[in-house]
Amino acid sequence: MFNLKNFLQAIGASILLTISISFLLGFFDLGSFGVFLFVQTILTYGSIGYFAAKWNRETPYTAAYFGAIVIVLISFVISNYIFNVAILVDSEAIGSSLSYAIIVSIIFAAITVLIQNRREGAI
Repeated sequence: MFNLKNFLQAIGASILLTISISFLLGFFDLGSFGVFLFVQTILTYGSIGYFAAKWNRETPYTAAYFGAIVIVLISFVISNYIFNVAILVDSEAIGSSLSYAIIVSIIFAAITVLIQNRREGAI
C-alpha cells in the first residue's frame, strides 16, 4: 500500500539534498551552466527515485513517478511566480522536463530495488 508519510519524507529529503549540494556546487567552477543543470537534474530526480524506493518498498515505482511529477510542478510554480520566468508558455519544454524527470527517477528507483532485492537474496 502507498505510504503518504514516507512519500512526503522522500520529497523533503530530495529537496534538502538538492539545496545543500547545489549550494556546495556553487563554489566550484564546472565549466558551463549546462553541466551544472545536468548534475542538478541527476541529483534531484535521482534522489527522489532512491528515497521513494527506499521508503516506499511496496510501491517504489509509483512513488518515484509521483515524486518526480511533484518536484517538477514545484519547480514550475517557483519559476513562474517567484522568479517570473515564463516556463508555462512553452509546452515542449514542459513535456521534456516531465519526461527527463520521470525517466531519471524511475531508473534510480529500479536500480535501488534491484540492489535491495540482491541484498535480501530475493534474486
